[in-house]
Amino acid sequence: MTPSASSPKAAVGPLSPATRRVAWIISAVFFIEQLDSSIVAPALPQMAHTLGSDVITLSATITAYLLGLTVLIPVSGKLAERYGDKALFTLAIAAFMLVSAACGFARDAQSLIVLRFIQGLSGALMAPVGRLIVLRSAARHELVEAMALVILLAMIAPVIGPFLGGVIVTWLDWRWIFWVNVPLCLFTLALIWRFLPATAGDRQIRLDKSGSLLTGLGFTCLIYGLITLGEAQEPSWTVGLALAAGVLLLLGYRWHAARITSPVLNLSMLELHSFRASMLSGSVFRIAVGGLPFLLPVTLQKGYGYSPLYAGMVVLIPAAGGLSMKFFSTRLLRKLGYRNGLALHGMLAGICLALAGVLHPQDVMVVYVLALFGFGWARSLQMNAFGTLAYAEVEKPRLAAATSFFLSIQNLTTALGVALAALLLRFFTAHVAQSIQGSLLWTWLLLALLALVSAAMCIRMPAAVGDSLLLSKTKK
Repeated sequence: MTPSASSPKAAVGPLSPATRRVAWIISAVFFIEQLDSSIVAPALPQMAHTLGSDVITLSATITAYLLGLTVLIPVSGKLAERYGDKALFTLAIAAFMLVSAACGFARDAQSLIVLRFIQGLSGALMAPVGRLIVLRSAARHELVEAMALVILLAMIAPVIGPFLGGVIVTWLDWRWIFWVNVPLCLFTLALIWRFLPATAGDRQIRLDKSGSLLTGLGFTCLIYGLITLGEAQEPSWTVGLALAAGVLLLLGYRWHAARITSPVLNLSMLELHSFRASMLSGSVFRIAVGGLPFLLPVTLQKGYGYSPLYAGMVVLIPAAGGLSMKFFSTRLLRKLGYRNGLALHGMLAGICLALAGVLHPQDVMVVYVLALFGFGWARSLQMNAFGTLAYAEVEKPRLAAATSFFLSIQNLTTALGVALAALLLRFFTAHVAQSIQGSLLWTWLLLALLALVSAAMCIRMPAAVGDSLLLSKTKK
C-alpha cells in the first residue's frame, strides 16, 4: 500500500537547485578533510627517512591531527553564530590550506607534528560549520536527501586516500601529500565565494570561554586516552590519567553549564526526544562499528594471512555497499519510517558483522562478500538516519547548538569503537582463545551483538519519530 498524500511518510520533495548546489559544495569540503585524514599513513616510512626520524614518532602526526579536530568542535556552533557561517567556513578552509602547504615544507618531525595539530584545529571548524550551512539552507523536507548528498564524497575519500598516498609516495614525494590540498582548497573557496549565501553574525553573542576550555580539554583527553588505549600493548598510567582527566573535566562542565544561561554545549538538547534517541542508540551503533576500519584489515592479514594489497581490496566491499545505499536511503526511510528503518538495518548490520566474523573468505566467498557489502549498506543508512533524526525537533535558532553537541559525541563514540575493538581482541587473545583466529571471531561476535543492541533500542522509539523530516513540501 502506497502512502497517501496525507500520510506522515508522504513523498519527500526533491532538492531545490540552490540546496543541491550547497550540498555538493559542502560535500567537496568534507572530501578534502577525510582525504587528509586517510592519505598520510602510507607515507610515514618515507617521511621518517627524510626527516631523520622513525615511523612510531611520525605516527604522532595522525594522532595530533585527530586531537586538533577535537578541540574546537564544541565551540564551533557559537563561533558560527558570532562571526557568520560563510565567513568562518572560508577562514577555516583558508587556514587548512595554508597549514597544509606548511606541512609540506616541514624540516623535522617535531615541527610537522605541531603543524598537523594546527591543521586539525582548522579542520575542526570545517565539518560542523559546513553541516550547519546545509541545515540552515535546506528546508526540513529536504534534509534527509541533502545530508545523504553531503556525506557521499566524504565516504569516497577514505577509500581512495591510502591508494592515492601510495601513488604519491611512489611517483612523487611525500610532501605532495600535503600540497595536493592547496588546489583542492582553492577550488572550493572559489565555489564558496560564488555560490554560498552570506549570513550575518551576531557580535552580541558571548562566548562561554570556561565551558569551551572544559569541553575542549575534556574531549581531547578522552579521545587521546582512547587512541592510546587502543594502540598500547599494555595500559600505562598516562592512559588512565588522560581518561580520568577527561571524565573530570566533562563533569566539571556539567556543573558549569547548569549555572549559566548560554553554555557552549547546551545539555537541554537532550530534552528533545528525537535528539536523545539519536544520540543514545546512534552512540551504541557507532561504538559497535567504529573499530571496523582497524578490525577488518587485521582479520584478513593476521588472521588469514592475506597480503596488504588483498586486504585493501576487500575493504572496498563495505565502502561499495555504503555508496550504493546513498541512492536509496531517502526512499527507504520514506517507506519504512525512521523507527523501522533504523531497527531493520541495525539488525542487518549485526547479522552481517557476525557472518563476516564466522566465515572464511575462501570457503564461501560469495556469502562473505555479500555480508561485507550488506554491512556497508546498512551502516550507511544508519549513519545518515541517525545524523538527520537528531534535528527532527530542532528549530533553526538551535541548529548550531545541536550540531556542536552531536559532532562532539560522534567523535568520542567513534574513538571508543576503535579502542573497544582493540581491547576485545587483546583480551580474547590473552585469556580466552587459543589462536588469533579464535580471538578475532569472538571480537566480531561481540561487536555484532552491540549492533543488535542498538537495533533493539531503535525498536523502542515511537512509531512516528522523525516523521517531520519525511513530510512532503506541500504537507509540511
